[in-house]
Amino acid sequence: MAVESQGRLQAEDPLLTERRELLFRIAASPTFLKSQRSREFLLYVGTRSLSDPPIPIREQEIGVEVFGRSANYDTSQDTIVRVQGSQLRKRLQQYFAEEGREEPWIVEMPKGSYSLTFHPRELVPAPLHNVSVHRTPVTQFLAWGLFAVAIASCFFLLYQNAALRHRLAGSYGPRPQVDRLWVQVFGNGHPSHLVLADVGLLIFQDAMKQMISLTDYQNKNFKQLAEANIPDLDTRTLVLSALNRNATTLADSAISRRISYLFSTNLLPLDVVLARDATISIASSGNAILLGSRRANPWVSLYEERLNFQTIFSEAPRTASFVNRKPQPGELPEYRGRWTIRGYCRVAFLPSAKEGGNVLLISGTDVASTEAGGEFITTEDSVRHLRESLHLQPADPLPHFEVLLETDLVNNTVSQFRLIALRRK
Repeated sequence: MAVESQGRLQAEDPLLTERRELLFRIAASPTFLKSQRSREFLLYVGTRSLSDPPIPIREQEIGVEVFGRSANYDTSQDTIVRVQGSQLRKRLQQYFAEEGREEPWIVEMPKGSYSLTFHPRELVPAPLHNVSVHRTPVTQFLAWGLFAVAIASCFFLLYQNAALRHRLAGSYGPRPQVDRLWVQVFGNGHPSHLVLADVGLLIFQDAMKQMISLTDYQNKNFKQLAEANIPDLDTRTLVLSALNRNATTLADSAISRRISYLFSTNLLPLDVVLARDATISIASSGNAILLGSRRANPWVSLYEERLNFQTIFSEAPRTASFVNRKPQPGELPEYRGRWTIRGYCRVAFLPSAKEGGNVLLISGTDVASTEAGGEFITTEDSVRHLRESLHLQPADPLPHFEVLLETDLVNNTVSQFRLIALRRK
């Protein structure tokens, strides 16, 4: 009881609250969403550093609590904490150089320690006014050189922006197959909803080390679940704070732009909602596009039993895979993702749970693989390959289907993907 009371007093400290908020922003950033291990490492050492700053965090403690190692494992043989600690330091530097460049505080994990340090960002001195500067030929040359670089950068950014618009359109040339698919699937007169994954839920389940049910998600029983499954008060406070923010993944944002473009150009109405704000009606009637795995978007569980490739998650060690319920010749009984190396994505087109509409599921074993699934179903070459694999004639409508994509991951980004299994429903 005394420990909990002390935690409550600390939680009311504005500085402590500010640092907890910063930890959440870092964990929810694109830099850390690409690596679940770094995110869990960060949240564990961050919570320990804030709750017990004088007590050093030992390597073996992290191995047990974060990476599921046995209590007496040999740290001289198993270097996972040191390897992941090095990755965490690099990701922290990347965050504060990119997304967090405006943060007033900087967080570091000094070498030789696993405790986090927080220190104010050094302010850049304001420019002096009314000061005469004598420009030598060298400084004038440098000034013109910098001006030329700035102009070149502007043209480069304009080019990149045009290229991005071109890619979002999914159209290096005409895209008749893509347009035809989206009009057929979603141009049926029913309302369409795009349901995005819930980042706060991922962080919450990471801390609980278990998934929550769709019923608990609908009822928003987060506080009760946290009290029952997260014994440390400071960790509980942090993850509940994360749940108070409506955030999705960078991959879902990218897919959302592609899909919204297709709906717009084909004059189809679309409503975009976060999974936390969706309802059973949105997910089961009319048209729905559900992005993310069942762990990030619990509404996917409404359709899992109707699929051949079903998602399986293991907490210790943490893995994500698709189980192949009825393997065909040449197929594996299970397709298990390997963090940072290989992933899988299931793309399924089914009738909605209630009659009249359609549902499209795009679920990956990792965030990057989910994004690959979004690219697959919005790109002309991929959709043409899909139709050929289904042996469709030009005038044939697209049947309900389920495909499994395999992705190659490089630096937590998909370098390429390929269709490896297909079911016609």
